[in-house]
Amino acid sequence: MEGVINLPIQYRIPISKANMNTSHQQLISLQEASNMTPYSADYLGLLIRKGRLEGFKEKGKWYTTREAVERYMRKVAEASYAHQENLNVEVPAEKIKMASVNFRWALILAGVIFVGAVLFGANSYVKSKQDSACAKYKVRKDESGNITIEVGKDEYVRNISVIQGE
Repeated sequence: MEGVINLPIQYRIPISKANMNTSHQQLISLQEASNMTPYSADYLGLLIRKGRLEGFKEKGKWYTTREAVERYMRKVAEASYAHQENLNVEVPAEKIKMASVNFRWALILAGVIFVGAVLFGANSYVKSKQDSACAKYKVRKDESGNITIEVGKDEYVRNISVIQGE
């Protein structure tokens, strides 16, 4: 057919108002339903759109029932409990003790590396300052053993210590 545009369905509404059997179930808005759960109204709307929670949309508002919310919460709790049972694995005390020992050694090693880095950095800093101080003066020794210290134009020498080595 020409001229017909097929648009994708924006929301999949799994349960209609008629199917929810409203004679004994009271409809509630998603804001009211969110007060019964740890979930927001937006998330509950997403659950309805995905078909995980019974509900429907009418005049731009989503509706569900207390029973549907309670049923969903029970289902989630059961799944969570089953998941926790699968994860509940006995860990021997010896493995826990070894893990704590290994963690202590890791902390000690990290401390040693840190202290080493600090000392190396401090030594490098001091050495750079000494080198820059010595760069101001030129010390020379001639063939006869006389030591000459050349000082910059605006510099003077107050004390000189000569230590003769081997």
